[in-house]
Amino acid sequence: MIRQSILLIFALFALHVNANNETSENPFSDYISLEIEKLELEQELFGETTNDEAVSIASIDVYDLKEDVELDFNTSDFLPEDFNAKAGMNDIDWSTVELIELEEDFDIGFDTSSYLPKGFNPYKGMTCTSGTEVTFHY
Repeated sequence: MIRQSILLIFALFALHVNANNETSENPFSDYISLEIEKLELEQELFGETTNDEAVSIASIDVYDLKEDVELDFNTSDFLPEDFNAKAGMNDIDWSTVELIELEEDFDIGFDTSSYLPKGFNPYKGMTCTSGTEVTFHY
């Protein structure tokens, strides 16, 4: 039994050595070339322009991909007889529409005051009693 297990271990070791002796092409060469091509393309698309040149909108190629959607049924069977999808489209008076901003409470799950210095006041210095205007330029 011991001889058979030693022979099995030796056979597995020999098989493993033969498998590792085979030379192969660098598997990362294709990956590296694709990454370089990706970086070059990103630099062309999103990189900074040289000499503070403005990019013309006319120089940007826009491709509008039209995809046809095929439905396996006739949609007019499910609509009313005199249905007009554009009826009432321009009937809204947007000056009468009142927009309401909803304030949402955001809980981040911990007390932020433990990470701030003692006596921290984010509004300190925001009031100006001298009557001068203070502006910040970023």
